[in-house]
Amino acid sequence: MKSTHKQKEGRERKSFFSLRIKMMGTYVLLLIIILIVVACVLPMVFNEYFLTEKKKDLEKTREIITQVLTEKDFRIETEAQNILETAAKASDINIWICTPIDENTVRIHPFGSTTNKVENLDFNSLTAAEKYLVKQVVEGNNIGFTLNTFPTAFYGQTISLGYQQKYLENVPFPVGSETGMMSLSKEGAVFLHVALDDISMTTAGIFRMVLITLFLVSLTATIITFLMSNNILGPVNQMKKAAEAITKGDFSQEIHITSHDEVGELARSFNEMAKELQAVDTLQSDFIANISHDFRSPLTSIKGYVEAMLDGTIPEDQFTKYLSIVLQEANRLTKMTNNVLDLTKMENGQIELHLVNFDINEMIVKLALSLEQRIEEKNIQMQFQFLQEKLFVNADLDLIQRVVYNLLDNALKFTEEGDSITVETSIVARKAYIVISDTGSGIAEEALSHVFERFHKGDKSRGKNKLGAGLGLAIVKQIILNHHEDITVRSKEGEGTRFAFTLPLAYRYNLVEKK
Repeated sequence: MKSTHKQKEGRERKSFFSLRIKMMGTYVLLLIIILIVVACVLPMVFNEYFLTEKKKDLEKTREIITQVLTEKDFRIETEAQNILETAAKASDINIWICTPIDENTVRIHPFGSTTNKVENLDFNSLTAAEKYLVKQVVEGNNIGFTLNTFPTAFYGQTISLGYQQKYLENVPFPVGSETGMMSLSKEGAVFLHVALDDISMTTAGIFRMVLITLFLVSLTATIITFLMSNNILGPVNQMKKAAEAITKGDFSQEIHITSHDEVGELARSFNEMAKELQAVDTLQSDFIANISHDFRSPLTSIKGYVEAMLDGTIPEDQFTKYLSIVLQEANRLTKMTNNVLDLTKMENGQIELHLVNFDINEMIVKLALSLEQRIEEKNIQMQFQFLQEKLFVNADLDLIQRVVYNLLDNALKFTEEGDSITVETSIVARKAYIVISDTGSGIAEEALSHVFERFHKGDKSRGKNKLGAGLGLAIVKQIILNHHEDITVRSKEGEGTRFAFTLPLAYRYNLVEKK
């Protein structure tokens, strides 16, 4: 048995922690996906950004070169050479200005500080493919932006821009005994090269910084998530233990959570549910105890009288008398059973209302006449205070008769000789307002809130009138509630009790015209 209990606890603990595993697992999986996306996308984004910037630098340098070559002879003018060298170093670009010598040879004029593989770069140090590409551009076939076009000349990755370019060349010619200079425009080529190693290093550095930042953020978020999971799972564990206690019939468990979030609301709702279940359990226990008590008394009487008649204790000539008592007790049992069934049907909405218009004043007087004998026996002063001669209401006549009868009957039970009962009717806020009050013993303050509960009789000794089942007022309230109206009670011990309820007016008294 101990082993089975431990296994059960292990399964429960595993099930409880599985929620934390799911939360942390989901978070870790999401974090891994984010890291993979960042690792794949970030280098591409940075590379594309820096590559675009390098291309912009090449285009700007191209504009400077075009202006210099079309205005100055870069081969012999120092100023032009300085401008080209400055432009190349400013953007960390290597400039090749290619001028054709003959059909098979091209002279390369390099500018800039980009590291070359070949110390003294010339056309002959290039491969056949590279030579062919240079001659193609000289002839006017531009290559646009290309990667690693001249691996022989440069270390690492480079991006190159090659295009045909006109340049100015000053050619001497004899003018008499002197020599003049003639400016000729010739076709050559320009290649702009920029190394990409700095892009890779910059991207790698930024990538490392981002990864470190993500790692620190992820670590912090993991700790926060773990702490948050404890804050969530702690109350869940409390509710789980409380639920287990409730299943065993212990409704005293209370969850102590002070947060004002959804978990706190759930805990408060759970506590309310436990209180309601406890109330239902108490009501069920009281119901069983009360109905057992109320049924036991008449059953005991019936059983005792029948046994006495069978064993001869009661002589045969008195059978009629005692059979009448047995019938009376049986009728009492039937009435209590019917009351319980009726109340249950009313609470479940299983009784259909048959609404009619009737004079509530007339009905009250007729019911009072039916109780005339009891009123006279106790010398009760019965008073009627009707503000209207006739007060028509729209309600279920039979059920409202039951309400008034139960309230009058209740007043008679708790009034002594010489007391008075007063019935008042009036119109208040477009409602019929009926009040039944008495000057009897009243109701204790602690019992006042329970008067409409099943089997309640006013005190722990089950009231002064032991014949009542304590269902009358519960039925009264349920009938009024089924009419969607209100009933209230006011009482003070030793000064009497006052019941007041409302009913809808019949159409002839309603200010809204019937359509």
